[in-house]
Amino acid sequence: MIKFKFHTKLIVAIAASLLVFSCKTASVVSGGDAENMKTASVINKVLAQKPSFTHLTINSKINADIDDVSTSLNGKIYVNNGKKIWVNVSKFGINGARAIITPDGFKAYEKLEKTFIDGDFSYFNRLLKVDFIDYDKLQNLLLGRIFVDMKSSDFDSEIIENQYVLNYKENNELLQNPKDGKYIQTYKIGSDFYLKEAFLKDPKSQMELYVNYSNWIKVGVQMFPKNVKIIVKDKKTQKVELEYNNFTFEQIDTPFEIPSGYKPNDILK
Repeated sequence: MIKFKFHTKLIVAIAASLLVFSCKTASVVSGGDAENMKTASVINKVLAQKPSFTHLTINSKINADIDDVSTSLNGKIYVNNGKKIWVNVSKFGINGARAIITPDGFKAYEKLEKTFIDGDFSYFNRLLKVDFIDYDKLQNLLLGRIFVDMKSSDFDSEIIENQYVLNYKENNELLQNPKDGKYIQTYKIGSDFYLKEAFLKDPKSQMELYVNYSNWIKVGVQMFPKNVKIIVKDKKTQKVELEYNNFTFEQIDTPFEIPSGYKPNDILK
């Protein structure tokens, strides 16, 4: 039996990694050769890759290993760009949990234990073991875009295996002298300037966050990753892998109301 704690973490992990927009008209796009250029130019081109959709509906398959529980689920996700993310998780056609995320925070409930949560972005930060996630950064993470405040003066770049590799200039120093709120950071960028990998490590706690975006595809005039993998290594290793299909750029109904009689869950404590 899957407990609510698992459902909730899964919902948030989906929200924090939900990035793929595939449909019948989508096509895989390969980049050309990476060209030597200044770090500032690379970062400017990466930051310029912004999606322009208003509504997005996604049906997905989810494979997850969270809190020593492995499962496969189905998810339906709706994104209203900049305003809200709605997630519905089911198994064997039975709805099990639902969540809604807005700039003010998030709410979720699950049907098995009949419990709910109502929290802010401190939960996302605890889940991902970081301290900088807000709605905008979460949506960037969702869409395969850079999800940290990135200044060209803080990074060095090099080309390795036809990819731009961005390393935080303080990486070596942080290995020797860890600082609160400072992360070892490395980002791998394709020759088309789309994010392939993000790696962050807290040198104090040794927590690691790894996000992989693969099989970038073109849908209409936009580019999105088709597959997403999120791994958080702390006392335990948590992993979520997503495979998406049946994606459309249209608005849908997103009902959300915590049923009467449900009790608050202590997962936020």
